[in-house]
Amino acid sequence: MPESPLPDSQLFPAVMERAMQLVGQKVPRSQLQEIATLFHTVCWEFPDYGLKRYFLVSDDGEVRSAAHWSGVVDGVVTLDASTFHAAAFGKTSFGLAFFTGRLRVSGIHPVKLGKFMPLLEPFLESYQQACQELLGKPA
Repeated sequence: MPESPLPDSQLFPAVMERAMQLVGQKVPRSQLQEIATLFHTVCWEFPDYGLKRYFLVSDDGEVRSAAHWSGVVDGVVTLDASTFHAAAFGKTSFGLAFFTGRLRVSGIHPVKLGKFMPLLEPFLESYQQACQELLGKPA
């Protein structure tokens, strides 16, 4: 998929919300139910935009997102929006970002992190689709 421009700080929250909705549509419910046995809430923090977005999975495999959350957070993924965007469009990888310190994960036990990994590819694909939908087709 051709790369879309990085959404600005005003549009990025809507792109992330749409991406999370798409994950709920693309990932099989049985897989989401399995993930829910490990965690229900992951906070995605984007310090460059001063943004937090919560990815929520219910026991029955429903996915939703929230801009604010007062409940338990099972884990936090922190990276700049530009790093996330670059990973989504194949310019970098989460592995490289992690090893270079541009991606930090806290609160998720390594065993649980392994179960979270199957969500990353659909999440990145959903982000690409959300960029296309909300920013229009690239030139």
